[in-house]
Amino acid sequence: MQTLIEALQRTADLVVNDFYEELARLPKSRRILEMLSGEELAHLKTRQMQNLLALAQPSLTSQDRAEMAMRVGRIHAIVGLDKEELVRSRGILQELVDKQIGRNVSRQALSLYARRLIADTAWQLKAYQAVQDSQQEVLQRITRIVWEAGSYTHFIDQVIAALAAHDEVTACAIGRPDAAGIFHFEAGAGGRGRLSGSSADSGGGLLDALGAEGHVISVRADHLCGQGAVGRAWRSGKAERVVNYQTDPLVARWRDVAAREGLRSAVALPLAATGQPPIAILMLYSAWPGGFVGPDQVAFVELLQTLLGCAVARLQTHEGMPGAAVPVSVRQHWAALVRTGALQMHYQPLLNLATGRCGKVEALARLRDGERLLMPDEFLFALASDDLLELFARGLHQALADRRQWLAAGHDLAVSINLPPAALNDIRYFEAAREALQTYACPSAQLTLEVLETEAFSMNEGQGSILGKFRALGVLLAQDDLGSGHSGLARLRELPFDWIKIDREIAHLEGDTALDALRVVYQVTRLGHSLGKLVLAEGVDSADLLAALAILGVDGAQGYVIARPMPAAQLPGWIAADEAHEAHEAREAPGARESVLARLARFVVWEERLLMIAAVPGAARDLLKAAAFVANTPLAEALVGLGDVLPAGEAREALQRDLLRALLDGGRESDAWRAARDRLTSAIAATAHETRTPEPMPSHTH
Repeated sequence: MQTLIEALQRTADLVVNDFYEELARLPKSRRILEMLSGEELAHLKTRQMQNLLALAQPSLTSQDRAEMAMRVGRIHAIVGLDKEELVRSRGILQELVDKQIGRNVSRQALSLYARRLIADTAWQLKAYQAVQDSQQEVLQRITRIVWEAGSYTHFIDQVIAALAAHDEVTACAIGRPDAAGIFHFEAGAGGRGRLSGSSADSGGGLLDALGAEGHVISVRADHLCGQGAVGRAWRSGKAERVVNYQTDPLVARWRDVAAREGLRSAVALPLAATGQPPIAILMLYSAWPGGFVGPDQVAFVELLQTLLGCAVARLQTHEGMPGAAVPVSVRQHWAALVRTGALQMHYQPLLNLATGRCGKVEALARLRDGERLLMPDEFLFALASDDLLELFARGLHQALADRRQWLAAGHDLAVSINLPPAALNDIRYFEAAREALQTYACPSAQLTLEVLETEAFSMNEGQGSILGKFRALGVLLAQDDLGSGHSGLARLRELPFDWIKIDREIAHLEGDTALDALRVVYQVTRLGHSLGKLVLAEGVDSADLLAALAILGVDGAQGYVIARPMPAAQLPGWIAADEAHEAHEAREAPGARESVLARLARFVVWEERLLMIAAVPGAARDLLKAAAFVANTPLAEALVGLGDVLPAGEAREALQRDLLRALLDGGRESDAWRAARDRLTSAIAATAHETRTPEPMPSHTH
């Protein structure tokens, strides 16, 4: 073998040069070679000579040769070299070796070397299978992530983590453009720098470099930085490739950055539903020229693009993603703020409509970022799963500490705080809640956890188990934003909630829709009460609506008309001022008539009561006839009289008779019933101009 080694050392350059001339005649190999720059081709030839010599070394063990072949085979698989051409090229190489050194080396040595070349080829083919297995594994993992995705931020973090573990991916990143067309990476991993978008990583490397001046990425065709793969993919809606950063003139601007990060090629995948414009762009980077262009790689990225496109389209439809891209550096900054004194809890009073008093507050997170106070809508979507857990734990500790101070000042207030949907799949949230209750000696029933149902809220065995643990702990549970689009009647019945919060859009009153909105609130309230749950309306913005909600039987309310969220130190002063205002109102002689909304609310209650009576055959129908056409007996008046809906008088009695006659003769869907009802609502509106409008809430509540 020593003679063979010496012969190879003299002729290896000739063997390799002839070898690459032969490869250039093979169509698939030629395509790969054409991707290389002159410098890269020279480097490749040098490595080929080193491998030829290494195979001849007596000191090289079988394991060493296998590991070397697997590394080379992995590269061949990643750049898309066809298996058949790989086998054929090994035959060509053996022929060239025999030609150059066959006369000077024993047949025994040549035979041993040939066996090593064959074994090398077999190990390379095994590496192909390993890459394909990795493709299948990552696609299976991505499929699970797609089905379980609940929020865009959590989704992209999981996708990036899955892809970063894949053999073919040296780095990956995902992001979206802003209104000006400048592209921002929101999560990433890999490269020579640390690229993760999670709070556990300080960032750096490729994502920071691409955000630097001169290296920005645009999706606009008229922008100097808009001709790269990202910009082209955003505009075309198709996968766009950088076959080689060192030779592609369209990406010359990013050539040095890619070289520093060890990235040689890339593919940009626009993510969208079929036939729709892109929502986000996923970038996959390879350490080798020509990555993601072979047949297997093309099939892999196409399937990946389809899976992820469906997921982001669904998240966008169900409001599971933020409206604007949040660069990874900003995400990391906000995650760091969560773990410092920048977290500030503010509190919004929840009014008990039966007593008119505040017995509970909702704790709402704020982040102090220099002179800015960030609202949850700005930063929540940008936080990773561990960041959200930290936010919950720190926010709950702060809220219970503030509650203890209020209690010492004579204000026994319950606290409500949001529980992220992810908590139903993560036992750590339960442990954090239990630990906080013990630390501050807070009775469990004084804490309410508000759970927002999302599309991913499946109430599977695991989620049910964690909810059961919270129930066993004694805390109250509230279903947040009932009617936001995710909750259903079956869930409302099955889930163990003590409170349901009506989404503010349900109670949105505007123009002619006010009566219908009040009907919906009334029916939701009745449904909640029938299931043993208390009902709270949020987003209440007027005193008139507050009065109407009380008439409809809603148990509690929160909104700007009651109070805006405030720091803990301001809450005792607000309570004192509110109690003083309530005492002042109690001393005033009642003189103001109810608002239009309040009267419409009374009409909703009257209408429902009347329809229920009308549905009972026999005696109930006779009673309705007696009330309508004979006399207003006390019982009949109590059951079917309009009461305080309108001032007493002939007009009210005439309207009542018309409504009852229309109902009995034509039913609630008749034109006569609708006409009589419209006359009544018009009369209610008209009386509002003849009476004094209720005074607004005092200024301290706004």
